[in-house]
Amino acid sequence: MYRRMTVDGCEEVEEAGEEQSFLDQRRSSFILRNKFRKLAGDKRLGVLWVVLEPLVMSLVYLFVLTVLRSSISSESIFIGITLWGLATVSLMSGVQCLDDFSGGLKCERVRTWVLVKPMIQFRIIDSASRTLGVAVILNYSFNVGAIPTISFMIIGVFLGLAFEGLGLNLSRIGHAIPDIKVLIRYFMRLMFFAGPALYPLTYAEGIHYKVNLINPFTYFVELARHLADLESAFPDLELMTGALVICLLFTLTLRGYLGIDKLRWELSAWS
Repeated sequence: MYRRMTVDGCEEVEEAGEEQSFLDQRRSSFILRNKFRKLAGDKRLGVLWVVLEPLVMSLVYLFVLTVLRSSISSESIFIGITLWGLATVSLMSGVQCLDDFSGGLKCERVRTWVLVKPMIQFRIIDSASRTLGVAVILNYSFNVGAIPTISFMIIGVFLGLAFEGLGLNLSRIGHAIPDIKVLIRYFMRLMFFAGPALYPLTYAEGIHYKVNLINPFTYFVELARHLADLESAFPDLELMTGALVICLLFTLTLRGYLGIDKLRWELSAWS
C-alpha cells in the first residue's frame, strides 16, 4: 500500500491488485472475528449475552413499572429499552473508536476500508442480535405481527449505524479529553429517563415534548411503536423538524465513517 503525503494529510495512490484484495479480505474477516471474541470475553454464554441483555433489562424495568402500576404497555417498554440500549452502545463505540484503530493487527500499513468494513459489519450484526430476542418475544408473546417485528429489527440496525457514526464525530475530542466520555455516559443516562425510552412521547408535555422533537432517538422508537400498532406520537410529529433532525443525523453519520482515514492519519506515528 502506498500513500502520498502532503502538509494537509495523505491519500492512497495504489490500486489494489488481486493478491492485495485477497489479503485485505482476510484482514477484514480477522478483525470482525476479533471484535466478537472481545465482546464474548470470559463470559460463559459469550456473545449470546448480546441477545439476552436487552431482554433481561426490559424484564427488569417491566417488573418495576408493573409494581408501580404504570399504564405503559409491556410491548412499548420492550421496544424502548432495547432501542435505547442499542443507541447507547453504538454511540459509545463510535466515541471510543480511537482507543484501538489497529483492529488487532498492530500494523499501520493496512487500508482504512479494511478496518471500516468489519466495523460496519459488526455494528449491523450486533444491532440485529440485540433486537432479535425482543423481536421473538414481541411476535410470540404479544402477537405483534411479522412485518412490524422485522421492521423493529431493521430500525434497530439503522439506529445502531447512525449512532455509531454520530459517536465517531466526537471521538477526536473524547480521545484528547477523556472526561468527555464520562459526561457523554451521564448524558445518555439522563436522556434515558428524559427521552421516550421507558414511555411513549405521548406522555410528554410542554418543553419536555419540544426538547424530544430534536432528539433523533425519538423518531426511531416512535416509528417502531407506531408500526407495532402501539401508543405512539409518530403520526403527530412535526414532519419538517423530523426531516431536518434525521438528515442532520445521517449527514454526521456519513461524515463520521468517511473521516476515519483522517483520524488514523492524525494518530499515526507518520503524521
